[in-house]
Amino acid sequence: MLTDQQIDEALRAVPRKKVPFEGAWTKAPYPERSHDGRIFAVLVDDPEVEALVVDRATGEVLVLDGSVALVNRSLGQFAKSATAYVAARKRAKSIDEDDDEALEANGEEALMAIRAIDADAVADENQFWAVAAEELGYGI
Repeated sequence: MLTDQQIDEALRAVPRKKVPFEGAWTKAPYPERSHDGRIFAVLVDDPEVEALVVDRATGEVLVLDGSVALVNRSLGQFAKSATAYVAARKRAKSIDEDDDEALEANGEEALMAIRAIDADAVADENQFWAVAAEELGYGI
């Protein structure tokens, strides 16, 4: 069972404000939600819409919006994926907004970096990190 302290340690290096998830980041003691018998600690809450949560038993990071969608298989992989995404965002700032090829290449590089961290996190094009990388490729 993940404790609040373990969650805080795993998220310590995550540049939270740059993670592309709407809502307010929570702090320990983390609010909890349950779904299908699972207990989640809420990391980011976008009331009435969705929440970014971590399963206290498995460590999986998920989007909870009435259903559950995988973000990363572990909190550690989430932290590494967030770091890779933020690095790509930083690179994007130096790319001319009209250079579609360079923007797309940056998005692809972010996708490949996240795939190397957690292939399950980008197995489907509609998953959280896959969409975030695609948006980087569009210059968003």
